[in-house]
Amino acid sequence: MLTDISITMKNPRLCITAQDISAILNITPRQASRKLQEIRDAYGKQYHQYLTFAEFAAYTDLPLDELYKRCHP
Repeated sequence: MLTDISITMKNPRLCITAQDISAILNITPRQASRKLQEIRDAYGKQYHQYLTFAEFAAYTDLPLDELYKRCHP
């Protein structure tokens, strides 16, 4: 599934940001930052470590291809 996405997109990003989460979930940037930290905590990551789109998709149970479409128009 991920290979199909990478073929159609020129340069997909690997890591998700609070801005992306805000756009995907339609929440405020502050709420998105909290959600990002909540997911990092669930995966045992520290604040300086990045979260991937795949990890976010697995945690929220959202389809990965839809996340890429929403964040990479």
